[in-house]
Amino acid sequence: MRFLCLSFLLLFAFNLEAQIKIEFEVSNYESDSLIVGYYIMDRQLVQDTVLRDDNGRFILDSNEDLAPGVYLLLLQPDNNFIQFLVNENDSDFKLKIDYPLLSEIQYESTPDKSAFQDYVDLVTAIRPTAAVLRDTIEVMRSKGQDPGEFEGQLTRMDDTVEKMQKDIVENYPGSVAALLLKANININTPEFEDTDEGGIQKYLYYRKHYFDNIELDNPVSLRTPFLHQRIDYYLNKLTPNHPDSICNTIDSLLHWMSPSEESFKYYLSHFLNTYAKSKIVGYDAIYVYLVDNYYSKGKAPWVEEENLLKLEDNANKVRPVLIGKQGPDITVYDEMNNPISISDIEYEYLVLLFWSPDCGHCKKTMPDFIEFDKKWRDRGIRTFAICSKHQEKVKDCWEYVKEKDMLGFINAADEFHKSRFKLKYNVQSTPKVFILDKNREILMKNVGGDQLDRVMEELLKRENEKE
Repeated sequence: MRFLCLSFLLLFAFNLEAQIKIEFEVSNYESDSLIVGYYIMDRQLVQDTVLRDDNGRFILDSNEDLAPGVYLLLLQPDNNFIQFLVNENDSDFKLKIDYPLLSEIQYESTPDKSAFQDYVDLVTAIRPTAAVLRDTIEVMRSKGQDPGEFEGQLTRMDDTVEKMQKDIVENYPGSVAALLLKANININTPEFEDTDEGGIQKYLYYRKHYFDNIELDNPVSLRTPFLHQRIDYYLNKLTPNHPDSICNTIDSLLHWMSPSEESFKYYLSHFLNTYAKSKIVGYDAIYVYLVDNYYSKGKAPWVEEENLLKLEDNANKVRPVLIGKQGPDITVYDEMNNPISISDIEYEYLVLLFWSPDCGHCKKTMPDFIEFDKKWRDRGIRTFAICSKHQEKVKDCWEYVKEKDMLGFINAADEFHKSRFKLKYNVQSTPKVFILDKNREILMKNVGGDQLDRVMEELLKRENEKE
């Protein structure tokens, strides 16, 4: 295995709880340093660098408390690593390692860790045999043969592993080992009918019980390699791909985490950053929802006032042009300085295109917009192209319109930005596209010219299904 990332986390300070000294006895190891890392959400980060002392020992003796969780010991020069566990109330312990094989890992004076290491050793030892058995069973079934003997072997292996899991969970409650193994106990899903309705019931049951064995409210879960994967799967695979559904799921996750201030802080910040950067059309609504329902309501007291105001300002800019909102009416001007308003245009659907003559991407994609306009114009779909230049640069807009044969568009500009269209439609870069229906409802936005034809087909199909 490889250590994926070595960096320092600056977001939040730990709630640290255990002062211990750990000695690493590494046989056949020539380097004079070890790196101790830890998990936090989906990251692997540096805790400390441990140097060999005058007695040839590696001792992690931190002046600060060591947070309970799963840690990593990175060995030089090949950057292989092993994992070890730290509990909340641990006393000093010793970890023995044989390098470079990283075999015969032994804990001293820590029964729960020794039991967990026995479990890891067992799973590692039987994994190749189990893989062969599964392949053999699959091949025999494909040939119509009875794999009963091999299924029995595999079942006995699974039963042995499951028994070790349950023994550790029962015998060492509150330990990191128990937390890890409990989270990996399979959900026993009842049998449902092999029908569409049965499939839906199975999905709903699985989703409802997905976190039964995972302690979302335990901050130790943050410092394990499994939590973030599980949350990501729940959010992106088990939640309908719609902003409202995702917001409901985030609400549930944060509610379940709320007894742990640390978990709540990390994941609220993670969700905000994720959807602030998302390129998926419509997901900006999730960002606005988080700002409105958490940050603006004082549920993120760790955020400084200046940063809070920036978040709220960004949300205020995005909110009026979310999908489903009514696009603001604006009045701009044609080349002869005649006013044109969105509300004055007769259309079934309006492609509102903000562009600039010196925008490289506009130049690249403008032929796609022109082809789209030619194809759809006779079906009541118009393109309202507004050049984003002001003052003396507006003349460049009209020269470009003629040069690139954009005359089929409804073309306009706003020399003195009287309409404030950049603010009303949050135009921070070009090209910027909105598709409006005849009631000015925003149906779609941020569509590329090469995608516009397919998106319009899909919108029309969706509208026809409503009728």
